[in-house]
Amino acid sequence: MDSSPAKVMSTRRGYWLSMMALVVALPAALAAQTWGSIKDWRSQHLRQPVSGTLEQPIDYAGASWTVTRLTRLAGSEGSAVVLAEFEALAADPKALGAVPCQVRLSDESGREWQPTLFADPVVRKQYPDAQQRSLCGGSAFAATEPGKPARMAASFSIPPAASSLTLSIALYSALPNYLSVSEPRT
Repeated sequence: MDSSPAKVMSTRRGYWLSMMALVVALPAALAAQTWGSIKDWRSQHLRQPVSGTLEQPIDYAGASWTVTRLTRLAGSEGSAVVLAEFEALAADPKALGAVPCQVRLSDESGREWQPTLFADPVVRKQYPDAQQRSLCGGSAFAATEPGKPARMAASFSIPPAASSLTLSIALYSALPNYLSVSEPRT
């Protein structure tokens, strides 16, 4: 067994060089492996608003969008309901209809709500035409002729105390930009 000082020094040096290589190689491998996930996360969470006001046309994702109504209603069982109606005038409705779309409502404290699947009874009673409209996306644009706006609607069940509401519409082809319209201050 050779335990000369030179051999011990060579073994230690090899050990520490291996450790340093591991410190560099492991994070590099992890970064390379997760780069796609980071890009997906970034596109979903770091978005840029295209802000507009109620009833004013806003150019977004190849169409002129107008949020025509953002109405708060008293819902059932101590909740509130917000009815959002909006339309988009696109040069090519079928192409825009092929793009996935996401609609959400948020308040000043950062809480978010997705549209309810079925309209609340108060919406069906007070605004029966709204429940016949499609949510943002494919079917709303499929039945639309060029030169005519696609009319859409979404209803949200929210806590009654929610305030300073903002409607967001995001088409995946236009990310990281999204359309943002806030309710008028009263």
